[in-house]
Amino acid sequence: MHVTLIDDSIAFDGHSPSHRPLGGPEKAFASLPLALFRRGHMVTVINRCQTHLTAEGVSWMPWDAPRPSETDVLIAFRKPTLLGTLPAEHKILWLSAPAGYLNKRANREVLEHHRPKLVFLGDTHRATWNGASDLACAVIQPGVREAYRFDEEKGVPANPPTAVATTHLRRGLDRLLAIWAKRIHSEVPEARLRVYSSVLDRGRLGGDVPDGVRPVLDAALALKGKGVEIERPKADFEMAEDYRAARVHLYPAMETEMYCATLAESQACGLPAVARPGGAVAERIVEGLTGYVAPDEDAFVNVAVEILLDDETYNALSGEAKSLRGKRGWDAAAAEFEELWQ
Repeated sequence: MHVTLIDDSIAFDGHSPSHRPLGGPEKAFASLPLALFRRGHMVTVINRCQTHLTAEGVSWMPWDAPRPSETDVLIAFRKPTLLGTLPAEHKILWLSAPAGYLNKRANREVLEHHRPKLVFLGDTHRATWNGASDLACAVIQPGVREAYRFDEEKGVPANPPTAVATTHLRRGLDRLLAIWAKRIHSEVPEARLRVYSSVLDRGRLGGDVPDGVRPVLDAALALKGKGVEIERPKADFEMAEDYRAARVHLYPAMETEMYCATLAESQACGLPAVARPGGAVAERIVEGLTGYVAPDEDAFVNVAVEILLDDETYNALSGEAKSLRGKRGWDAAAAEFEELWQ
């Protein structure tokens, strides 16, 4: 089958996750094509990549390049309007955000015209769709890239004990910093909290940041004496190394988060997680096995401190996280996509 994927967001290609950080949805879009190619399909990707290239058998085409006249399967990413870009026997709309925007009149008309199958990231994501009940829907959990799934023995985490935070700046990072400063650091004064953010890293180095980010940046910089370190997000292999050297992933959540990609990646590396409830967090953490979804601040602090300090707790959670979350790669996700047109 000829499978074509299309996205009109930012410039990246199949090599990008190995060379620079990408957001979770973009990384997913970069990962599925190769997995489909490995299953025997001819795969074309149309997006904002800067030049035509072939990445491990997958043809990546710039947005303005001449396109195929047709395809067997069209997978449009996020935007219903992309369903009309190519004639195709099978049309799929792959979603990453809460699906309420599909109820806008213009989007409803596109869906009614093209009748695609809708693909959601999980059950929480699927529950955000209350539109046309006669459209076929599927839940396909994303895979985890090989850089996070496979490694030699994990070894002993770095000393001093390190926590990581990867959440969006406007998704509770300010609250996490306050909890770290007032409660966690006082219990584990030698611990470090590494906050991964390209915007904060730019601000740390003297670059401009949006006005709304300035208070978070100032708070993080002021906590240097309490172990808070700002890091630039990294490409897959380097990020995986950092996860394996850490002790716990601290994750404030929001109701609009449908993916929580970094939680899946860090747990596949054997890094336990402690998160607050919200969005799809409970689908990414196996409660009590790979980490904890803490119902309140006290619980969040208590289990974070325990993982930072107690080797037995850390080792048990780490082993389960690596075993349970390291199982699902993109080949499994591709097989489930394939079922949509068979």
